[in-house]
Amino acid sequence: MIHHQKEIIETIIKGLFEKMGFSPLSIEINETEASIPLVYCSIHVVEGQNFLIGQYGMNLSALQHLVRILVRKALDEKMEIVVDINDYFLEKKQLLEKEAEQGLKEALQNNVAVKLRPMLPYERKIVHTLLSTNESVMTESVGVGEARRVMICPKPLVLE
Repeated sequence: MIHHQKEIIETIIKGLFEKMGFSPLSIEINETEASIPLVYCSIHVVEGQNFLIGQYGMNLSALQHLVRILVRKALDEKMEIVVDINDYFLEKKQLLEKEAEQGLKEALQNNVAVKLRPMLPYERKIVHTLLSTNESVMTESVGVGEARRVMICPKPLVLE
């Protein structure tokens, strides 16, 4: 990411926060290498954390969607953007990874399909991505709406 793009993203975030009545204490923007660039925006606030994150991260998810739309419009470039408030997303990701690992262990030990708890779309994406590297299982999302969850299924053994 070039310096100019980083400045635009930071300006968009600051402007959005000001319009909502919040002042970010700091904004750190990092990019990871991928086919579609992943931009991680770590925002630290002193006040308003609970409102910005919302119950189960719903407000944060909506805020991330807004930032993504504004940045794509301003830069006319497709990039995946993660917005994190006071490391909520980072901590949530670590908990989801533990939950996915426990589900994986149960599925493989007992050779059964394991349904995880209902999750938001970004949470399911984290689990699918984490377990996609494991050749012993496959994952799929099942259910509808707020009851949608990840199911971890052991792959059948292939005999040669």
